[in-house]
Amino acid sequence: MRLKLDGGIWSALAWLVFPLVPALLGSTYHETFNIALFGKGPDPRDWGWPTWILLTGPLLGYGFLAGATLGLPDDSGRRGLRGWLARRSVWVAVGPWVGFLGWAAFFFACSCAESALAWAYPGSRKWAAPSTAQGQGQETWVDWLLGWLVIILVVGSLAYGWLLVAIAALRRARRLGRCRQVIGRGLAVALGFVGSLFGSFWAITEYWRSYFFDARIVPMLVAASSLALLSGCATTVTYGEVRRRELFQAMLMAWLVGLAMAWRWWSRPRPRPPGS
Repeated sequence: MRLKLDGGIWSALAWLVFPLVPALLGSTYHETFNIALFGKGPDPRDWGWPTWILLTGPLLGYGFLAGATLGLPDDSGRRGLRGWLARRSVWVAVGPWVGFLGWAAFFFACSCAESALAWAYPGSRKWAAPSTAQGQGQETWVDWLLGWLVIILVVGSLAYGWLLVAIAALRRARRLGRCRQVIGRGLAVALGFVGSLFGSFWAITEYWRSYFFDARIVPMLVAASSLALLSGCATTVTYGEVRRRELFQAMLMAWLVGLAMAWRWWSRPRPRPPGS
């Protein structure tokens, strides 16, 4: 009776916690690179093609991993940390943002190392990088090529690091003889998830166009941003832009939680019928 009660408690806790993990990671990733980096807020109608590449990468991975792992069992032959990392629930909840978490850990480690170095050797605080003023304006094609390679590697590992997790899922599917089925299901769920999210956003904002494209300036934000406006560092914010941002943020959270709940339901262990 105690074991059954404990199992019920852990199952209920998993139903509660599991959807929160992708919702938290997806929202944090989106706000970090859409608001802090691009400064436009979560409104796909304002995105350029670099923003689309960066922000839709983890969403595609989320849908692909959710669809690809539905028909796969967990690897019961591993224990400890390796066993946890090989679980399908970890792949779905954390895998789409593994590149983001890796870069966050890297910068955190660099920050800690810099602080430790400054504490151990106070003279290192006065160090500055050598000036490159004499070489400005003399960029060669090699520099241009290396610059683009760095950008591609950083963006690729950041937004599409989930491909490593997808490869692990496909390797498990190949051992079971389900590789083609897993790829088809993953692509279908990824396209359906991303297409329904952005398609619904476009349909809603287009149908209520007068509400979501209100050109009136938000009064409360004008006073706070007046200094930035005078310096030419920002633009005015309208009611329509604020409403579109709030709508997409709410839809993003709903889609992230909804897919997690659906995956949890369809991947739950089912009792076999008698005689099977």
